[in-house]
Amino acid sequence: MDQKYFIHPLLKEHSILFRQYQNTVLQKTLYKNSLIVVPTSLGKTIITLLICIDILFNWKKSKILILAPSRPLVHQHLDLFKRFTKLGNVCFALTGKISPDIRKTIWKSRSIRIYFATPELVRNDLDNNLLKKDEFYLVVFDESHRAVKNYSYTTISKKFYNNDDFSNIPMFLALSASPGSNKEKIQEICSNLHIEQIIVKSEDDADVLPYVYNIDIKHRYVNLDDKHKEISAILQSLIDDKIKWLIDNNFIKKKKIENIYRKDLLNLSDRLKSAITNSGNKNFYLYAALKYQSMSMILLYCRDLVESQGIFSLKKFFNKFEDSGNDKDVPTRTYQELLSDPRIRKVIEMLKNDNILLSHPKLLDVLLIVKDFLCSNNGEENVSNTNAAANYTDIDYTNIKREEGIKISNKNSNSNLNNFSNEKKILIFSQYRDTLEEITNLLNDHNIQSKGFYGQSNKKDQRGLNQDKQLSILADFKNGLFPVLVATSVAEEGLDIPNVDLVVFYEPVPSEIRFIQRKGRTGRFSDGKVVVLVTNNSIDSKYLEIAQRKIIKMKQVLKDINFILNHYDKRSFGNPDRMDLSEIDIFNINDSNVWSCDKGNFNNNDYVEDNKENFNPIIDSIASNSSKKIKYFVKKLSYKNKNIDGDNLPYSVHDLEHLYDVSLALDDRKMIEKIQRQIHELLAKSGQNGLEISYLKEIIKFEPTAIDKAIKNLEKLKRIIWINKKTISLVDSSKFIPGKKYSIFIEKILFGKAVVIVNEKWFASLNYFDYSGPRKLLKKGNVFDIIGDIYRRNGTLHLIVKKTI
Repeated sequence: MDQKYFIHPLLKEHSILFRQYQNTVLQKTLYKNSLIVVPTSLGKTIITLLICIDILFNWKKSKILILAPSRPLVHQHLDLFKRFTKLGNVCFALTGKISPDIRKTIWKSRSIRIYFATPELVRNDLDNNLLKKDEFYLVVFDESHRAVKNYSYTTISKKFYNNDDFSNIPMFLALSASPGSNKEKIQEICSNLHIEQIIVKSEDDADVLPYVYNIDIKHRYVNLDDKHKEISAILQSLIDDKIKWLIDNNFIKKKKIENIYRKDLLNLSDRLKSAITNSGNKNFYLYAALKYQSMSMILLYCRDLVESQGIFSLKKFFNKFEDSGNDKDVPTRTYQELLSDPRIRKVIEMLKNDNILLSHPKLLDVLLIVKDFLCSNNGEENVSNTNAAANYTDIDYTNIKREEGIKISNKNSNSNLNNFSNEKKILIFSQYRDTLEEITNLLNDHNIQSKGFYGQSNKKDQRGLNQDKQLSILADFKNGLFPVLVATSVAEEGLDIPNVDLVVFYEPVPSEIRFIQRKGRTGRFSDGKVVVLVTNNSIDSKYLEIAQRKIIKMKQVLKDINFILNHYDKRSFGNPDRMDLSEIDIFNINDSNVWSCDKGNFNNNDYVEDNKENFNPIIDSIASNSSKKIKYFVKKLSYKNKNIDGDNLPYSVHDLEHLYDVSLALDDRKMIEKIQRQIHELLAKSGQNGLEISYLKEIIKFEPTAIDKAIKNLEKLKRIIWINKKTISLVDSSKFIPGKKYSIFIEKILFGKAVVIVNEKWFASLNYFDYSGPRKLLKKGNVFDIIGDIYRRNGTLHLIVKKTI
């Protein structure tokens, strides 16, 4: 009799349908460090789940860490375990919203068996020794194609293997649908993650074929209208001039302008910067070449915006610099010189002309594709046409204004967009947020409900989506509250967006990984459709060709993998210590009892039981928190919840939420102080030039709002000054401040400060904001000389270090 479902003591009955290829991969994986390559939608996460429950069942004291590159993806893994296993009450998702003090307690919990987290958080917690590496039996790296160069996956892998006791090194499991077309890159991933074997399943394998749905891919080619062509030609003339100067002056060896690509210009930039650095005096000839190279890159970007995205994108690009007088963005000399060119001024004037076409032909195609698909009975009408606009004879391409919207009337169609069914789902990918906004506005203007899905970073005139909002939008899309999701690259990777019937690429992408991930959003549970929009004779055509070539190459590389992988000493899985029935029964609780710390919310039950079986790390963290205020609230609650007989009653949900809010408020203060220390250290290294706020927000792994608070605090303390509207510097770096020479001895290191002995005479407190020297000097027992001053505050002697000698 054929097996219908996977059967395991830790699986819910009849929860996961049996698939032979998943079972084959499972058996091969146990117990080697493995890279599993399985096409999108064929259940890599199910294979992960099956491997995890095998380890948890056979080694009852084991812990597992599952890493995913984004918080929505982290929660997706968590939801999968809650849905299919009995382990809901021992699973926990850790994010940066949880303070380090509370995370430390959660990592120590013996009751939590599976942790889900982003790699940045785990890397930071490993650096700060918040978790014990020896407790983990398995570490999972989802979307493992990221494990190259200095990405957090690489650092985490090294830290786990940096262990003198190899018997406590966990097994590694890496997952990817598309590790890359380059054999060297795949080898780098395997080396960085200590991979011992690669297990590849393709859509052509006999055991996979029954589960593969057909994905119909169509390429829709569009031609630019005359206005777009005119602007593109002006930009191309500028590009030709700049590159010709570089060729004529022997900075580029190629002699034909049409043979010069971005790669050539980027290589030239590296050579020029190196030559400028190595030359003792300023070589203005080299600076001129660098200016022309920079102009060429900017102009290529502008031309591609016009051809691939639309004039609206170019208009917004130039607006940033036209409005610079009232904005933080100040044009560099290169931009200023470009803006002064008569040809650029002509383009800008054309963009200001209300009579000009502001909508790229692709936008019209998107609207037609979406309308036809949602209104058709089977989703096939007109989507496969190479020129859908041919069906709309009332549309005049040359006289469309974006401000008025694209007005469509079809005399031959009786379909009504107000009455379409939300059962169909469409996902549109766009490279740029500006284009995303244009598409969503256009669809909503035509009564097609759509929402944008993009990253967290703030852009000009547009705030990023925080992760809670991202999760909310995805949930609404899954539940059919709106039919069209317009997304940037953040939706390409790993997110489970089921039953997407149609995927539209607003532009091709040159990466085989991204192309496969975009395509993989459809064809999961039924046949799917993909439409790729391509502007003829543009960067689109080149990118499509590159992606197709790389996909073919990747399939060939994976098919013919023949490089030898190393064997790594790690934990032995030879002597199982299995769970017994009584231990398994502990997991058989109602899913409604499972709570989440991530939002500070608990379940809807009136009371949360406080016992060993259902250990609550939040309560434990609050009870053990060093803050006197927290301890006061714990005592108050303990007294409040005693009955007449003196027995403790369980805390109510309201009490716990209140207490947790207090804990987070205090921990928020500690977090801001930590960010202040990081900013101070980075600025100290940067010197007089200081650092841009945007760079600080990119390199410091905290929420942008928290970084803004930290900067304001440093400003109040008069530790920083603003060099311009977007750059800050340490006060000590920007001007000379006299002081005296002292010899200091580091007596003790405390949180945010150090106790030092000055000139072997006085004890003084050295706060982090009073020290801008190398952090490595701040170690107990170190002695070094400084230039600084001594001052008193609140009766305590303080030292300010202005310079280390």
